[in-house]
Amino acid sequence: MAVYTLKQKVKNFAIFTRVSVLLLQALSNLLIPDHHADAFISPENPELPVLWGDKVIEFLLGGLVRWDAQYFLHIAEYGYTHENTLAFFPVFPMLVRLIGNILHFPLQYVMNYHSVLILSSVILNFYMFVKTASILHRLSEEVLKSEVLAYKAAILFCINPATVFFTAPYSECLFAFFTFSALLVNQSQSTTRSAFPFALASSVRSNGLVNIGFILYRKLLDCNNYYHKIRNATTESGQLSLLLVVVLTFNYTLIPLFVGCFLVMLPFAIFQMWCYLTYCGEEGSSPSLAPHLEMFVRSNFLHSPDLGEAEWCYNYPPLAYSHVQDKYWEVGLLRYYEVRQVPNFMLALPVVMIVICHAALYMVDNPQICWSFGIPQPSVDGKGNKKKPHSWPDKGINSWRVFVYTAHSLGLCAFCVLCIHVQVTTRLLCSSCPVIYWFAAHLLTDQTKKEGKDERQCVEIRAEAVENMNSFYKVALLSEFPKSFWGQVILSYFLLYCFVGVILYSNFLPWT
Repeated sequence: MAVYTLKQKVKNFAIFTRVSVLLLQALSNLLIPDHHADAFISPENPELPVLWGDKVIEFLLGGLVRWDAQYFLHIAEYGYTHENTLAFFPVFPMLVRLIGNILHFPLQYVMNYHSVLILSSVILNFYMFVKTASILHRLSEEVLKSEVLAYKAAILFCINPATVFFTAPYSECLFAFFTFSALLVNQSQSTTRSAFPFALASSVRSNGLVNIGFILYRKLLDCNNYYHKIRNATTESGQLSLLLVVVLTFNYTLIPLFVGCFLVMLPFAIFQMWCYLTYCGEEGSSPSLAPHLEMFVRSNFLHSPDLGEAEWCYNYPPLAYSHVQDKYWEVGLLRYYEVRQVPNFMLALPVVMIVICHAALYMVDNPQICWSFGIPQPSVDGKGNKKKPHSWPDKGINSWRVFVYTAHSLGLCAFCVLCIHVQVTTRLLCSSCPVIYWFAAHLLTDQTKKEGKDERQCVEIRAEAVENMNSFYKVALLSEFPKSFWGQVILSYFLLYCFVGVILYSNFLPWT
């Protein structure tokens, strides 16, 4: 029998969980009546024929076309037909449309274009999820320097609490792919190279702009290292003044920093500019909508481009995104704090507690790292002599490399809890913050004390049971229940939200 490596096990388990999600949502959608939710439903084109393939797609994948998936598929099929669609960024719908146009040619005789788009979105997210799991595994190894934690983090990602949104026609999976890829590049290569995948992430979701913090942190590290390198090199010769050293350091670091930040913000700026040119022209300057779309827009009192200038065109700055979020989703500081929203706050509470508990423990265990903003001291002194390396932890969840990921998750979590629809917190953090999986993997990892060593020094057990290495899908994380109390809590939370989330989402019931 074939013996799989840990990387292959991660890939295999990602495939297994995606197939399981697809089967579970189809079964739930078949057995449980759909809830009549007050949510956007894309109007059907009456001219599209209904073929036997459409019925198959509705039966197998109909449970995935819920909530915001309706928006993404609507944009992929018709474009930005009315104002509130501008809350969703274009790259994911564009890719769905591109794949749909390719698949429609051979499939046009068995299903209509709408069904092809549903199939395309699921294929895209299926592939991207497997790639993202592998990238997270590599990123975890790079940051944590622990094969055990890296493997368990990748396995936990495959059953994350928001797993249904990584399979349904949502942009979470594509965003996680670009974000984790950028973090991997940023961890080991130049900031300029990582700016490109960061820019792609910001073209998928608006919270990709927050990733500028990773670029800034990396340039602070480079600035610190470069400054001491030049200073030590010139101390002996005495040819360069301290002022010139500072100027050279800033020249070396600031230019790539500006380029990186510009690239990350560029997709957002381009999209907002397109929105302005499309929605702020004169009445009748834009092409008219199809009859069924025009009827939908007029009956729901929505604003379409052919109606002329939108009200936000006179704002300063005229940003469509902030206006739409404010008008249609009521996004703003503490605007979601109502008694009737308590269930949604409770729904988001577990992932919020994971972020807060990790940040608190990290700050208590590593105060020196936090006070230094995660920037280690140089390994040479002012005379160029080697010093004793810094004593900061280099491996595991307390590694100094984890600092920036901790700060990122804490800031993003605070923004979610204070400013946006709080039920979105789970899927937003699960697609943005690898530290959630690292901390969960840490809690799930049994540790034994080394004899004769400090009590805080531990050695991790094996990453996977030997008997599972020749199984395509079997993993010890699920076959062997954790011994520690918090490990049991974490695994129960992941599995419960993973399972219940698929069932509720597929029947149009409120979820994260």
